[in-house]
Amino acid sequence: MSALPDALLQKLQAFDARIKELSPRQGSLLHVRVNVAALKQTASLLRDDGLYPVFMTAVHTDLQFALVYQFAASDRPLRVLLATTADRDGHAPSLTALFPGMQWHEREAHDMFGITFEGHPDLRPLILGDEYHDLHPLRKEPNRFKTLVQLRGDDPAITDGEAP
Repeated sequence: MSALPDALLQKLQAFDARIKELSPRQGSLLHVRVNVAALKQTASLLRDDGLYPVFMTAVHTDLQFALVYQFAASDRPLRVLLATTADRDGHAPSLTALFPGMQWHEREAHDMFGITFEGHPDLRPLILGDEYHDLHPLRKEPNRFKTLVQLRGDDPAITDGEAP
């Protein structure tokens, strides 16, 4: 038996959502995976059913950015993990129009990963300064990593502590 109403489950499935339900002792946990094009509509469905976002995070894999949102309900023991991937250029729709508090989470993901949230009202840096607009510390890009030799300053290719 699901903690979500059958009507909501059917609506989620209409977005080709892959749903996995776990039932821990203290309530239900649903894992919902959707295409990035259906992210905003899926979040809207969850909001309309009384769920609110708890957090959002991102993970940079080899070819894409995985976005994970956790939603909770205050009137029943239910958590929903909503997962999607940003497009290849690192773009995803912003959820700030639905949940104004998501501004902070999306700005952090923009700083750390360089993900652009389309429709976000204010993507200025939250953690990093303006001068670090090209630095996205949590991206896994091997060509941007420095070697230990470079960090120690023993690399002859580096002059006066600066990379060529």
